Amino acid sequence: MAEAHHEAMTSQDFSDHKSTYEGFLRLSSIGMAWVLVIVASLAIGGTTGHWGISSILLILGTIASVVGMAVRSWGWKPGAAVLVLSLLVLLLLTH
Repeated sequence: MAEAHHEAMTSQDFSDHKSTYEGFLRLSSIGMAWVLVIVASLAIGGTTGHWGISSILLILGTIASVVGMAVRSWGWKPGAAVLVLSLLVLLLLTH
């Protein structure tokens, strides 16, 4: 009897669990991209002293994260684009 109840709960809640898991993965990937942009921005400011550029990239990274959360299909991609830009700026400023 308890086993039948368990099967009914699993099949009924599976889609809810799946959507929760997918939301967690989406939020984690967006957050990871944002944290990496923060680290790259701090590296730019700390190694080159260009805190203005660092601040602009940090603001762009924050906006990209918000856009990634707002537009489901984009997800982590706007944050990754700002991360690539930040790393290119870091490369150009340190050489």
